[in-house]
Amino acid sequence: MKKTTEGLHIRETQQRDKDALVSIIERTANLTREEKDCAAELLHIYLTDPGQTDYYFITALKDAIPAGYACYGSRPLAQGVYDLYWIIVDENMKGAGIGRALIEKTGELLCPVNARLLVAETSGLPAYEASRGFYLKCGFEEEARIKDFYKPGDDIVFYVKRLTQKAK
Repeated sequence: MKKTTEGLHIRETQQRDKDALVSIIERTANLTREEKDCAAELLHIYLTDPGQTDYYFITALKDAIPAGYACYGSRPLAQGVYDLYWIIVDENMKGAGIGRALIEKTGELLCPVNARLLVAETSGLPAYEASRGFYLKCGFEEEARIKDFYKPGDDIVFYVKRLTQKAK
């Protein structure tokens, strides 16, 4: 059976999504324990601190069930630059276009605030090869790499997606 984006809806993340999203985080095979804890912590901050403006979350719902999410935020001191902190799709739904739909929705949400760049960073380890390929397929370009960043042998790789500005 082919997976499709039929029945997919993306909206702002809500408190009722928390348990499902934490479960998706926990089941993401290539994340370390620290990465899982960080992803869950940012979700918790977003859902419990209405005054925070550092993180924004959107959730992809497939047939009304959370299937993944994206977390992004403005990069301090950089005009029109946003970081894609996390994009995580349920292991059982990968390959169905959900990640691409989350990237597209993030771009749509950022255009009205004059965003120029969306920056994603990931590990250079083989376990993250699919993530790096995903960014390239979604229109990101590899912009930089710092060797041995996370630990010896684990580079950080920066990807950038240039967002088009609508004429005023």
